[in-house]
Amino acid sequence: MNDIILSIVVVTLLILLLIAGIAISFFMTGRQRMRQEQVLTETRMAFERELRQVESEVSEHIMGQFARELHDNIGQSLTAMHIEIENRKLDYPENKEGYKSIQIYLGEVTQQLRILSRTLNNDFIGHSGLLVAIQLEVDRLNTLRRFAVYLDAEGYISSLNKEQELMVFRILQEIIQNALKYSEAKALTITVRSDPFELQVQDDGKGFDYEAVFRMQQASGLRNILKRAQLAQLECTIRTKPGAGTTFVLKKLQPSSYI
Repeated sequence: MNDIILSIVVVTLLILLLIAGIAISFFMTGRQRMRQEQVLTETRMAFERELRQVESEVSEHIMGQFARELHDNIGQSLTAMHIEIENRKLDYPENKEGYKSIQIYLGEVTQQLRILSRTLNNDFIGHSGLLVAIQLEVDRLNTLRRFAVYLDAEGYISSLNKEQELMVFRILQEIIQNALKYSEAKALTITVRSDPFELQVQDDGKGFDYEAVFRMQQASGLRNILKRAQLAQLECTIRTKPGAGTTFVLKKLQPSSYI
């Protein structure tokens, strides 16, 4: 009888050890799988960040080249036109008054070109800072007379690095281009605050159905804004509805929220 009881105890212990071994094996496998999934997720996110960074660098390089082309080639052509008009005025003084309107338009084009080439040049933005670049963009837009643009940046002190400032400005340009194309707004207000950083762009246009538009292929502009914001470690919120205008809000993410 004792041998039978001992055999049962031994078998039971062996079964329990086997079960424990299987459980530990499943547990270790699960933990290993979780670690592998975490590594894969981190690798994927790092790759996406690197890809977005490369896209941004390529885009900035192209815009820098375009800015130099505007300044060097088209700018020189406009200067040559100014000189030619002045020469014509000297050669034909009787037609001097007729050149006034042409010179006014030519002066406006030259000024627009000068501002545009600066705002496309990331070196200028990095040297002058975000606020100077925004003010230049506001001045340029107001000369277009498409809608009134107001800037409220009282007391703003930058807490962003140069890369973030450049990305914020590019996002702002994208928002403004969307407003020019689609909003039918009469006024646009840009508000910049620091500590913590926040940029708000609000128009009084027709607004849109965010969910419906975002599902469309034409929403590349909105996707680009969100992608740039993520790359700059910023949170982008879009508030809009038909007939109620549109508001974009950019905020600086806390370190724990970074991707």
